[in-house]
Amino acid sequence: MEDDTSVIQQNRNYILATCTALGGYEEKETAPGVIKQVYTLGDQALGCLRDLKRAIRAESNAPYKTFLPALADFNTLENDFIPIIKMHARDPSEIAERLILACLELIVPMTWPLEQKQPTKSDDSDDDDDEEYDPNLLLRYRRYKLALLQPGILEAVTRLLVGPLAIPYRERSMRDQIVIRLVLYFIRNLAAIPDLNVSQSAPEESLMMASMQEKMLLRFCDAGIIELLLVIASNSSEPDSAEWNVVVLEVLYYLLQGVPVKDIFECDLKGKDKSTSMVSDKVSALLRAETERKRALTRNAPTRHQRFGGTYAIKSWDGETRVSHKQDAAFAPLSDIMDSTKKPDRRGVKRKERDEGGHKTYTTTAAKCRFKEMAQSFLKNAFNPFYLSLIKDIEREDKKIMDKDFRRMFYTMRWFLEYLGYEQTNESREREKKAQEKEKEQAIFNTDELYLPNRTQDTPSTEHQPQQEQEDEEQLTFDHDRVATAMDLRAFLLCLRRLQTVMDEKNWTEVQVMADCFRQLLISASAMATSSNEEFREVAEYILSNIYHEHSTLDLFVNMIRKYKNQSYGYLKSAVELTDIMLKLLEQYSSKNQFMFVRRKIKQKKTQDTTMDQGVDEDESEDEERETQVAYREHVFKFDAFEKKYLHYDVVRVYCILLEQLDTLEPHLVLCITNLFHRIMVKRQCEQIFYKLPVLNLFNQILGRQNTLPRNTAISELVRFIRYCTRQFFKRLESHPPLFFEILFTNPNSKR
Repeated sequence: MEDDTSVIQQNRNYILATCTALGGYEEKETAPGVIKQVYTLGDQALGCLRDLKRAIRAESNAPYKTFLPALADFNTLENDFIPIIKMHARDPSEIAERLILACLELIVPMTWPLEQKQPTKSDDSDDDDDEEYDPNLLLRYRRYKLALLQPGILEAVTRLLVGPLAIPYRERSMRDQIVIRLVLYFIRNLAAIPDLNVSQSAPEESLMMASMQEKMLLRFCDAGIIELLLVIASNSSEPDSAEWNVVVLEVLYYLLQGVPVKDIFECDLKGKDKSTSMVSDKVSALLRAETERKRALTRNAPTRHQRFGGTYAIKSWDGETRVSHKQDAAFAPLSDIMDSTKKPDRRGVKRKERDEGGHKTYTTTAAKCRFKEMAQSFLKNAFNPFYLSLIKDIEREDKKIMDKDFRRMFYTMRWFLEYLGYEQTNESREREKKAQEKEKEQAIFNTDELYLPNRTQDTPSTEHQPQQEQEDEEQLTFDHDRVATAMDLRAFLLCLRRLQTVMDEKNWTEVQVMADCFRQLLISASAMATSSNEEFREVAEYILSNIYHEHSTLDLFVNMIRKYKNQSYGYLKSAVELTDIMLKLLEQYSSKNQFMFVRRKIKQKKTQDTTMDQGVDEDESEDEERETQVAYREHVFKFDAFEKKYLHYDVVRVYCILLEQLDTLEPHLVLCITNLFHRIMVKRQCEQIFYKLPVLNLFNQILGRQNTLPRNTAISELVRFIRYCTRQFFKRLESHPPLFFEILFTNPNSKR
């Protein structure tokens, strides 16, 4: 132990001596009578930087680092590296470039992405992004990021790429490739450092650390880094850029993580009218939420007609009497009165899996507009070559592809596909408006009344009508061709294979990402199926027919729901949304095709005991080969038989777990739940699944507080279904009184 302490102290002394020789601040007279602290380099500054690099490289494989913490304790990055870069930011000399490159070679290992801590089974705390990292390291990294976002740093670093990128790929030296890799790693490291999640009452430094990602995006745009990334992504099919596609993927993943697509799309690039209305909508939504919270708190409050005090005695089944002196005891549910006298449980709640995503990253209009410009440029120029190169690397099992890259690729793909959907919807609305305006103009000229246009107004003539019709028939700016790589069968199958793999590995966070991506792929395919372009319809038909052809794929969606145990609510939401869209599309597809065949894997026969001679063994091997060839058989698919797999109490139980969070659920999720409940009870007449005590208790709670729930169409549909279900339940009780006892048992194999 003493030897380790002495080694650490010796290394710290070495770092301190080297940093002292590197340079420092001195008082200099910059103007007559003006004295400032100016950073001055040491005589052997470049050699000192190389010594620090050798020291860090020497313990790169060591389990415990001593040099990197020492550099952080002595504030070397803020006090030495950044001043050196600023000094030589505009110096075109070779020595200045060497000094900046030497500083960058030290900054990259100092900001290398952290490894997440593996959560233990004894963790009882709530989910938090910061819990998965070492808090001391995370604070250090955030200090680094805050310092590196100063003006002039990113511009000086990106200037190192001018020379290597100007050289053709085949003529580049090893040093040129290292410089390019180093700068891209530096960009990746900055993007990987997460923001601090704090309240608005936090200290100033904490608030600055809470908005670093937004500031970084603006700095990336000003320094030309976003354009650099888009150029590399758009040229990913070329050999000179294919090497960096994974690094660009990481940067995109960290930029897109936790960013709502709708917020980015609603940002107006041309004016402030739309953004102003967006702010007013958010304010009104906050006011509605506040009103709903107040209504929930005062739902059992006394009114002027019953402001009478009293004492209420409640007698339980065991003969024990409980007394309540509260006014709301006469109106509140019995369970609330009983629970109000209980002491809070000090035991921890079983930890759920972590959701994919986090708090909102970009809040200002400037950042959202820059982000929208980046998204549009990526879809127009880089989506197809970028993801095609990644899919090719995955298919040939390239060594640079890691398991984390699957999640990043499908997460970013889902984000851009969802954004494309918003753009397509907006373009179709604009085309409809133009068509309506054109019809109005034609209607004016078709009337018998005399129409005299203004002299300042151009008179529409019939000569321009063919040209206008041509413009209307032109291809949309954001068409399905922009995402042709994703709308390919092998992209669908790759996503499905990865979904099956991570489900077998029980990697639920990645299952959530895969489910979201596949849901968005299905939505895009359904949009192609209803397109006016015949080629798009044929491609969508081909993709959907091949997806539904595998019976194991359909079973995969059912297992996502029925095997739910303790995964996150984000996972459950993704599974519910995927189930809803999949059932709708599958029902539509099966209704269009009279005969639909599905391939199902059959069980293979066991091999016989090897007790025969060699000739018999050869015959058996031939039989086994024949059996493996017919291991799959096709049969006619019936949607009713597949839908029957959802007629199970486990499915309703899982949906009720999500329905317990009704106050915070989005309306489209409530509609997904109601649709499946309606499919089970009304369409398939499987009412007995809902006649269980936990389900009826939840329905009773929702009906009891329906006045405090958010008022929208989804909630109204849910309440209407619950009322229908309860009416059917009481009708069933009249004809079948033993149902009083059957609701106490949740045996899924029961026929009642």
